[in-house]
Amino acid sequence: MARPFKDARYPGVSSRLKRGKLVYRYRAKGMPEIRLPGQPGGPEFEAAYERATQGQGLKAIIIDLPGRALPKTFGHAARRLEATMEWLDFDEATQQKNARLIERFLKMQVDPAYPLTWRDTPVEHLDADHLRAIVEAVFAANRTVAKHLLVAIKKLLWVAIEIEKWIKPQDDPSLSIRVRIPKSTANPAWPVPIREKFEARHPIGSAPRTCYALAFWLGNRRGDIASLEWDDLVSEEIELFDGSLEVIEAFDFRQKKNRNRHGGREMFIPIVDKLAQALAPLDRSKGGTVLKNAYGRAFAEKSLTGMMAHWNKQAGIPEGYTLHGLRRTFGTYLAECNIQARAIMEAMGHSSMTVTDGYVREANKKRMAVDMVRAINEREAKRDAMKQRAALRVVK
Repeated sequence: MARPFKDARYPGVSSRLKRGKLVYRYRAKGMPEIRLPGQPGGPEFEAAYERATQGQGLKAIIIDLPGRALPKTFGHAARRLEATMEWLDFDEATQQKNARLIERFLKMQVDPAYPLTWRDTPVEHLDADHLRAIVEAVFAANRTVAKHLLVAIKKLLWVAIEIEKWIKPQDDPSLSIRVRIPKSTANPAWPVPIREKFEARHPIGSAPRTCYALAFWLGNRRGDIASLEWDDLVSEEIELFDGSLEVIEAFDFRQKKNRNRHGGREMFIPIVDKLAQALAPLDRSKGGTVLKNAYGRAFAEKSLTGMMAHWNKQAGIPEGYTLHGLRRTFGTYLAECNIQARAIMEAMGHSSMTVTDGYVREANKKRMAVDMVRAINEREAKRDAMKQRAALRVVK
C-alpha cells in the first residue's frame, strides 16, 4: 500500500514496497503516476522528479476529434464551407458527393515521405504544381472523378478567397488547371427511323406511347413524366409578341429536380398537336397522373427506365435508346427548328446555358455542313455549265 512520503522537499511523492524493495513514484492530482528511479537525493531521482513536476515525464495523449481543424487550413475551409448559404442550397445528393470528394482530398498526404495531410495544411501552401499533381494522379484512373475532385477543391479555395480572405484571388492555384472529359455518348437522341419504329409498335392510347409522347414533346425528365397530373393541364389566354390573343393549353407544373432545394423550377409548356393527339383518348375523369399502369395507378419513377427498355425491345429497337434520350431528342429538335437558345433553356428547365449551348452548337454544325454542301454543289454546277457552253469566236 502506498504511504505519503515524509520529505517536504518532494511534494507529491509516495513510496511502497514492491518485492521487498522500496520504490518511489510521483502523482499529481488527476494525472497518471510516474515511477521515480533511485533514492531521494540521488541524481536519477532528482532528474526524474524535476521532469515529472514540469510535465515532461508525461506522454502526450492526442485525440483526433471529429471535425477538428487547424486555423486557415483546408480542414478549416471544409468546416466553413458546410456553413455557407451556397452549400446549404445544394440538394442532399450534391452535398454527399462533394463531401466524399473533399474528404478524399483532405486525407491525401502532402508528401508520401511524411504523415502530414492536406487537412492540416494551410490553404496558402497549395500551389498550382501540387494541385496539378493531385488531379493528374486521379485523372490517370478516372477522368470524370478527376474533374469532380477539382471542382470540390475549388469550393475550398473559394472559401479561402471569397469568405475568409486567407489568400488573394490572383493566388488561386486552380486558375490554370482544366480537366476536359470526352462528351458522353450515353442517352443519345432518337433519330427519326427509331422514333417511327416505336410509334408503329405502340399505338396512341397505350402506356408506352403516352410515356414516349410526354418525354419527347415536353422534354421531361423521368420524375416529371411519372408525377405529371391532369390537374397540371391548364388553358390560358396569352397575348403574343405580335399583339394577337390565343387560348393555349399547357402543362403548368414544378419540376421534381431540386424540389427539396428551392421548390423546383416552375414550368409552363404548351401542348403541341402531336402531344394533343397522344393524350386525346386517355381517360381524364378520374384525375391523378397522366401516365398510368395497367392497374390505373401511377408508375414508380425508377421503374420507367426499365419499362422503356422493355417497350423498346418489343419494338425491335436496339439497346442504348433511353427515356432520357427522348429529352435530348426534344432539345435537339428545338435547336434544329432554329429556336433561340434562351427559349430552349426555359423549355427544358436548364439551370444554366451550358447544356443548352450544346444543343445549339450541334444544330449549327449540321446547318454549316449543309451550307458547305450547297456551296460545293453550286460551284460544281457552274463549272459544268461553263464546260457545256460553245467556245466563243473573237472577231477582229
